[in-house]
Amino acid sequence: MTARDFSPHDFTRAGYRGLLEALTVLGYSPATFAACRADKADLVLRHDLDFAPDLALPLAEIENELGMSASYFVLLDTPFYSIRDSQVRTAIKELIGLGHDVGLHFDAAGAEDTAEALDKAAFEQCGILEDATGTAVRMISFHRPAKALLGRKEEIGGRPHTYQPRYFNEMGYCSDSRGLWRFGHPLEHQAVAERRALQLLTHPIWWANDDGGNREAALDRLVARLGHGIKPAIAETVTGYDPATGRIAE
Repeated sequence: MTARDFSPHDFTRAGYRGLLEALTVLGYSPATFAACRADKADLVLRHDLDFAPDLALPLAEIENELGMSASYFVLLDTPFYSIRDSQVRTAIKELIGLGHDVGLHFDAAGAEDTAEALDKAAFEQCGILEDATGTAVRMISFHRPAKALLGRKEEIGGRPHTYQPRYFNEMGYCSDSRGLWRFGHPLEHQAVAERRALQLLTHPIWWANDDGGNREAALDRLVARLGHGIKPAIAETVTGYDPATGRIAE
């Protein structure tokens, strides 16, 4: 697969497999955040679980079949799922069982706007997640990060985070924000052209079914699952989503 071969309709499980295989052909090898080297063809796979951990399982299985591991970041305080739900904890433990890491997807907007308060909230949430999953939380990603957090050098909650310069500036960074490669396809990224490390962020809701890039259909399934009352929360998470129509503005 090349970037030219990839279309929005390839936001499917098969498309995800093809993307990972294409990066492998280019010489990329999976790496953890801790072990990645900015000047090498290291591939750091990151998934932010904004909507439901079980949606990530099809992608986790593909990665496992390809001999790759990824980092899955879990929210604690969200209208979409709860770490207290036994089915949610089961899905997370399945991710771990497939050889993947679990980190905290931290919503800094829910903490007081001081460095001390952010550290305290992140540390406490990591402890809750560790107790629920029985595994150590080694990494944090920010949920809908404020610009001030992008490139922040300091750790938070005693742990590194995905927007530190090492991971966000010194290596390539590519995201499927809103179910689109809004800043270019990963295979066309400058870091890939130079065979430097790449942090690839994907959100499983856009890939976990075979709608072929139909973002509204993915969100419609979420509404059917959780009820129409969830639509305002979707609008807060997906920029451009209209609760009245269920459509996403470009």
